[in-house]
Amino acid sequence: MTTVVDEKLKAYRVIQEDIQKLFVKKQQALSQYNENTLVKGELDLLDEDSKVFKLVGPVLMSVELEESKANVAKRLEFIESEIKKADAAIADKQGEVTALGDEIASEQQKMQASAAAAAKEIAGV
Repeated sequence: MTTVVDEKLKAYRVIQEDIQKLFVKKQQALSQYNENTLVKGELDLLDEDSKVFKLVGPVLMSVELEESKANVAKRLEFIESEIKKADAAIADKQGEVTALGDEIASEQQKMQASAAAAAKEIAGV
């Protein structure tokens, strides 16, 4: 019975590590989202005849303002979808952790009950 609890505890720890990795991934996506939101705000402040440059390797290349705005908007959409995926995965993993925690508690209660029964049997002998 102890091995069952040990196996479930190992699985519990693995899922918790997965949740931690997902939180890191979500945090990185949120950071990118904030950065791109700032870029979008800056692009919105520019006049239509303003020049926009994009750093490609060591070279600054001229880019149309509308093209830059479209690229940033697409990037924001992609990052939003990544954040939603991470949220869904975190919710799923937290559900698994909760269920597994309940199973572990149940197994531990069974072990305590059988230990108490064995102790009463020994004391009664």
